[in-house]
Amino acid sequence: MADSLTGTLPAVATSRRRRRGRDRFVPVAMLAPITVVSAVVIGFPILFVIAESFFDVNPSRHAGWEFAGLENYFAIAQDAEIGPVLLNSAVWTFGSVALQFVLAFAAALVVREALQGRAWAWLRAAYIIPWATPIIVGAMAWRWLYQPQFGLVNSVLQQIGLGDFAHAWLSDPATALGAVMVTNVWRGFPFIMVMLLSGMAAIPEEVYEAAKVDGAGAMQRVFWITLPMLRPVILLSTLMSLIWTFNNFGLIYVMTGGGPDGASDILTTFVYKNAFERFDFGYASALSVFLFVIVSAGSLLYVRALGKDALK
Repeated sequence: MADSLTGTLPAVATSRRRRRGRDRFVPVAMLAPITVVSAVVIGFPILFVIAESFFDVNPSRHAGWEFAGLENYFAIAQDAEIGPVLLNSAVWTFGSVALQFVLAFAAALVVREALQGRAWAWLRAAYIIPWATPIIVGAMAWRWLYQPQFGLVNSVLQQIGLGDFAHAWLSDPATALGAVMVTNVWRGFPFIMVMLLSGMAAIPEEVYEAAKVDGAGAMQRVFWITLPMLRPVILLSTLMSLIWTFNNFGLIYVMTGGGPDGASDILTTFVYKNAFERFDFGYASALSVFLFVIVSAGSLLYVRALGKDALK
């Protein structure tokens, strides 16, 4: 009997090990196809751009690729245009997202607190329309709104007695970037608003009731309860908006093309100009790597600044 048990136990242990091995292999096998596709679709273009950044690739000067080492990266530091472009990128990114958040938070409070029931659901659906609108359609619509002679913006200013302020918004270097930022805020705030509404729905009503009993007013409840408890949602939504805004190309390209005279150029449009207008593909690739580093480093710093508890 003892010999029978002694022979059975190793067999059972072996069977369990094989079962564990199969259990570990199945997820790997199921993830393998998407991992390979992601590596090809995402990884290969990134590696290709990094490799190209070390070469002089400009069909207008010469044929083929000529090894340039770090010259393209040194050229970024010496480029007189890069300073204004970086400043525009910072104003465009942080200004747009800050305004998006303020507008989104105000709209979320109105929809959540002041308009309960059917209005809450109806307005939440209506607010998402700008975000759902194709970026090219939205950009073209706002170009017509800003049109100097027949646009709605100047027409309204004329009607309310502020005709002196009417001018070519997208053709004036002083207002071009700001005008496109208004469009970006209009398009981007619904995403943050819906995220905030989802976070607000998860806050227990008992917390607010307890605060009311303790004498907290409406604004105190917003700053002491709503904002602190929405911190993870705020981190995620604003981080995604920062990345999307920094990488936004279509909106500026359609509305101003980076003009007039580079007044609304950001890094993405500057990369496009160097690649497809100046045909300096090697330099454009170095700029793309530079852009990638900025986005990656900025995202890490942003998450660290808000604290690890925001991710819980």
